[in-house]
Amino acid sequence: MPEFDFSNIEPYHDDQVPEAIRRLSQNAMFRRWIKTVNPKVDINSLAAIMECVKTCDELQFVLMRPLVFQILKRSSTSMTYSGLDQLDPKEHYLYVANHRDIILDAAILDAILVNNKFPTPEIGFGNNLLKNDFMTDIFRLNKMFTIIRDGSRREFYNNSLYLSAYIHYALFEKHSSVWIAQRNGRTKDGNDRTDHGLLKMFSMAAKGDFEEDFNALHIVPVAMSYELEPCDASKATETYISSNGIYTKSANEDMISIMSGINLPKGDIHCTFCKPITPEEVAQCASRVKNDRFAALASIIDDRIYLGYQLSKTNYIAADLLSGSAEYEDHYTTNDMEQFIAHVAAFPTTLLSDQATENYRDILLSIYANPLKNKLEAQARQQQ
Repeated sequence: MPEFDFSNIEPYHDDQVPEAIRRLSQNAMFRRWIKTVNPKVDINSLAAIMECVKTCDELQFVLMRPLVFQILKRSSTSMTYSGLDQLDPKEHYLYVANHRDIILDAAILDAILVNNKFPTPEIGFGNNLLKNDFMTDIFRLNKMFTIIRDGSRREFYNNSLYLSAYIHYALFEKHSSVWIAQRNGRTKDGNDRTDHGLLKMFSMAAKGDFEEDFNALHIVPVAMSYELEPCDASKATETYISSNGIYTKSANEDMISIMSGINLPKGDIHCTFCKPITPEEVAQCASRVKNDRFAALASIIDDRIYLGYQLSKTNYIAADLLSGSAEYEDHYTTNDMEQFIAHVAAFPTTLLSDQATENYRDILLSIYANPLKNKLEAQARQQQ
């Protein structure tokens, strides 16, 4: 295994924090961004508090945890969590999570962990989000490491090896937990599926023994559930266009999605720390032929996430609207139905035909209906 220099992708070390904080606190773009997130903040007082911070962990406690809870107070009706009692704050874990919001999925998990005196993980994020210096400082100060996603096929292989080596370095040499999305990019259709290639990437820098390697990772699936899906309209639009051609991102689309995810209503939110993957499950996967091992492990992670997903009335309403039935009417009221229909109808479309508009509507409803479908199927598999 070659030696790697991780200095360009890893979070800031503590001796880099004070200078990065000074840069950030005086950055005009950052100041405007903070005022957008929290219009009532006294930016100069905040800057003074920030400049007293000396470590990444201090920043998460002093600034990010209160900021996340302010965002949730303004844009959600509740935030709950479960399953943390299965974990040991002295242990390191590889959190493999479904991905619904660019920033909030990991930020909420961090806030929960800080509140419960657990160390926060290092967080993987795509280099597509590094649009400017202030975003780079924010991410690296918040214990985020860069995942390089572009390049040729050979570069993709080399970048995967590099990422695998970094994750092993973070887990086993820095003794830090790691958070990574189960797939490249957010789930756009409500189907939370683990990319087999992600699991293969984990093994690239390992010893080569499937059982030993994956047991050492201590994988904990994480299910984030939102009553109102972050950026649901834009996700439906992207899915619709992609199904009929090629979707091209606009220059500022990621930043728009970040701000929309922060500001738009989210209803009830729940984070489930699912049962860690057990040695017995890893052994069952190891007994299969090579590629089937990864598929089997991905299925176990997926079912953990499906079963851990906390369903909301919106999931049941969407399923009934798609089927034209009242199968799940016990899970919502007539008023709930009317409010959700108004939510869906509020999104303007530039689609030209009635058929196209109906297809778009079905895609949007499926974002909400698919978690219910997946959970019911996982429950049926569990009972077999």
